[in-house]
Amino acid sequence: MESYRVFISYSHKDRDLAEKVVEALKANKFTVLWDKNLTFGMGFTEQIKNFIAHAHVFMPIITEESSERGWVHQEIGYAMAMNVPVLPVSKGQVPGEMIQQLHALPLLSENPEMLKKQMSWDVFEPLVLWAQKDVRPLFECGEYHEDRTILMVDYATRVLGLRIEDDRVFAHVRQKGALSSFHIPDKPISHQAWQARHGDVEVSDFRCKWLREERRVLETHAREKGASLIIDPYLGFERYGVLARISRLWELLKFLESGSVPNVVIAIHKDMPRDHNVTIVGDWFLAEAVDATLGRGYRQTIFTRHAPSVRSRIELFDEELDHLLEEKGLKREDSRKAVIDEIKEILKIEVTNLLGDPEKLEKIPQKTREATVKRLEQILAEAQQKTAE
Repeated sequence: MESYRVFISYSHKDRDLAEKVVEALKANKFTVLWDKNLTFGMGFTEQIKNFIAHAHVFMPIITEESSERGWVHQEIGYAMAMNVPVLPVSKGQVPGEMIQQLHALPLLSENPEMLKKQMSWDVFEPLVLWAQKDVRPLFECGEYHEDRTILMVDYATRVLGLRIEDDRVFAHVRQKGALSSFHIPDKPISHQAWQARHGDVEVSDFRCKWLREERRVLETHAREKGASLIIDPYLGFERYGVLARISRLWELLKFLESGSVPNVVIAIHKDMPRDHNVTIVGDWFLAEAVDATLGRGYRQTIFTRHAPSVRSRIELFDEELDHLLEEKGLKREDSRKAVIDEIKEILKIEVTNLLGDPEKLEKIPQKTREATVKRLEQILAEAQQKTAE
């Protein structure tokens, strides 16, 4: 798991002191967020808020100079409102009503070794653990499926917009539920894959556009940092029509075989509750759906950037993933191939049954029936050939 992120707030007149604190934190393997990470032209205040919201700990450097600046109080207030643990470090006398209420860590020396000792893991870990257990994180709710998808794209894109040490931020993608975002077609919404996916259910171009964006932004993260997935390929999609399940499994299979995301660990959880869906991007944010209806997608999806809470949820996810792999006798590095083989077997059965059932074939629109049958025969041939390999 990644190290704790510490956001540093300071007065520019205390720049020398701030740089020493930053070096001490880095020496102890913390990830430091501060104004050197800001991107030009993207709005100073909004970027500061974004960093604070994603921090495990907010650390204002309090001096006589900084305590007289209104923004110090504003940033401390924002961190407290976001329920981000606040650990002020102080030098000299520090007046100020809000600051006086916080128990600051006095800097005993600016000596690098002394600062490193004061900025130890033992100082920060109790704060983060306390925030995991005793602090209520702030949430944002995506009421409907479209709201969920737009928020997912927004949250994941905001992480991509962050910079740490001049490097763009990418994060490991964890997902549990149905077939994951990676079965969404990365194709123009006029492509037949979208029609096959939704079949008899009318879905707007607006929704398809945002679903595609969800797939793309999460894959951008996963290409760099990998993905861990818990899926249920046995889930039925009857309401969407006879082709929906085959189409969705085929898209997921193509993703897994493509190698576009080199590091994928994946486990199958049969009979997973349909209404359960979790997405965790690094430890930057968590999205968890608590309601889903076939044909309407996930609803009531809760989003939070509260880093201590996200970190706690990652531990539960990884435990479940490892348990599912252990039940199958699989190592993480072997899981992708095992799931690919299982999906191929499912597709062989599904396609063979469909091609052998005239009543189901009659449900395919006549104008596309011939082309669809040819496509199904192609899918079957490829699945059989690759399984034999």
